[in-house]
Amino acid sequence: MSSHSAISGRGRARGGWAPRRGRGGPAHPFKKRNEVKLDLDRHPLGELLTTFKTSDLEAATGGVKGDATIKDCKNVSSYNWLDAKTPTIMVPGKPPLWTPLTQPQRLKEDSGQYFRDPNAAMFPSYPTEPAVQALLNTTPDFPTEDIDIFACGSTMGNLLRFVRSIDKPFRFGVQLIGNTVFFVRKENDPKEIIEGIHGYGHTFPEAYTTWESQVKGSETHQRLVQYDFGGFRCLLRFECDGYLQGPGSPSTSDSTPDKRYDFESLLKAFGDSALKPAATDPNGDLTVQSGGSPVPQSAIFDLKTRSNRYKKDIDMSDIHPQLWVKQIPNFIVAYHDGEGLFQDIRVQDVRKDIEVWEKDNKLAIQHLAVLLRKIIDIAKEDATGLLEVYCPSVDRLEIRRQYGEGSQALPPSLRAVWAGVNDNEADDLFESDHGEEDFNSRNVYDSLWDDKSEDGSLDFTACSADSCGYCGKCSY
Repeated sequence: MSSHSAISGRGRARGGWAPRRGRGGPAHPFKKRNEVKLDLDRHPLGELLTTFKTSDLEAATGGVKGDATIKDCKNVSSYNWLDAKTPTIMVPGKPPLWTPLTQPQRLKEDSGQYFRDPNAAMFPSYPTEPAVQALLNTTPDFPTEDIDIFACGSTMGNLLRFVRSIDKPFRFGVQLIGNTVFFVRKENDPKEIIEGIHGYGHTFPEAYTTWESQVKGSETHQRLVQYDFGGFRCLLRFECDGYLQGPGSPSTSDSTPDKRYDFESLLKAFGDSALKPAATDPNGDLTVQSGGSPVPQSAIFDLKTRSNRYKKDIDMSDIHPQLWVKQIPNFIVAYHDGEGLFQDIRVQDVRKDIEVWEKDNKLAIQHLAVLLRKIIDIAKEDATGLLEVYCPSVDRLEIRRQYGEGSQALPPSLRAVWAGVNDNEADDLFESDHGEEDFNSRNVYDSLWDDKSEDGSLDFTACSADSCGYCGKCSY
């Protein structure tokens, strides 16, 4: 199997190369999990600039501008990764449509291999570039100078965990481009495979959602939302599980396909594609195609599957923060009997629940706003503009310079566009780049911690790619 592919059914799985969900399946709630350890020998730390504890943030909460709430959220762009020989996105694309089966079918358990991060797997040199290209394709005159932070669900979620005193080590890159501080997600390897996949987090959405005709051949739908938070204007990229058809949603001729098929026939029909690896060359140039149609933020949903064997509802304390960061208003939780039969599927409007969570976690959210301000200030003051956020433990967060030459969030030409400079100014601005070396030689976008278990005792069924990067420690 090619290292660029993932095995799946029905034209390849939602999320394509990296599972967004370690959702469902026979859980092991009492299994002791290994602690994640950062590989500092393989990936050395750069120069330490400063450290923070949560108590440092507490002292500065008075400086938060306005209420520490998310306001004026809107979808500004979106794109689908396509199954193609070279890296190709479709803008605006479209999420898969929620099309539940008319009669429950017992599903097969997940099998196959999946990458952790679809953007890094398909475009390892600059995983942030597809989102920026999609945004500028959607709005060529987008006011980039108004954006303070460009982040993703993973990087922002990690910072939120830190201020909530949740013990999960992480690292991500930071770069100042123009007026914007980019947070760049990093994985140990762009093609890193998730180990220990089991459950029904892939076969369930394959059976209960549909890529419509406009976006056939899609692997994953990525969205960019803009909102104001803590005095900052933020752009956040995240992966979307699907959308609900409703009065405010676009419709096509195949928006309500017949789902009365036998699931065994479905697997047989798509068996060939499930066994053939993708032939995508991640070293090719990025191709941007037009297609699909915009879907309002009010229609999208996040999806989790869980075993109902233990008669225990999903723990929403881990879910609400993810939905808050991404401003996802709908949540679907599907419970199975432990053997793949889903007879308890709940589609919920969780906007009120997220508002309650926001009020109940006001102090932590204020701390997040303070932390963002400190990171931005340090990035703007540093001469290199290339930093790293490193959290080794529950109450310690470090800001460091990137080790060696560091890694760039965007190629020079796109950095110039974002910063609003002409070609001559760009040559002067980026003269220190020393050329563009390949990914493997520089270990660009390495996540400097390895969360794979040597003995296989990590459990990924409650994890997701955006929310925790498949830490293997999330619980039900």
